[in-house]
Amino acid sequence: MKAFFSSGGAAAVMLLFLLLAVRAPPAESVRCHPLHLLPCFGAIFYSRPPSSKCCAQLREQQPCFCQYKRDPILMSYANSRNGRRVASTCGVHNTRC
Repeated sequence: MKAFFSSGGAAAVMLLFLLLAVRAPPAESVRCHPLHLLPCFGAIFYSRPPSSKCCAQLREQQPCFCQYKRDPILMSYANSRNGRRVASTCGVHNTRC
């Protein structure tokens, strides 16, 4: 996995987030934008502790979680063990969809 990220895989993931951001419609008064969760990248992909900025963005994007969980590209990250751990650490409750 380390080779994946050092060989440009991280750039591919970032590009993927950019592409997804274009097609993400707003939910409620929050603008659902997967790029807003970039501060959580290290916590989700490398099991690092989430930063305060990550937690703030998770709380802001919480109304979008069902949308992210249904997205075929984002669902594996949104439903991952690390994704759930980060949300729990930040005090963001798992949203039932």
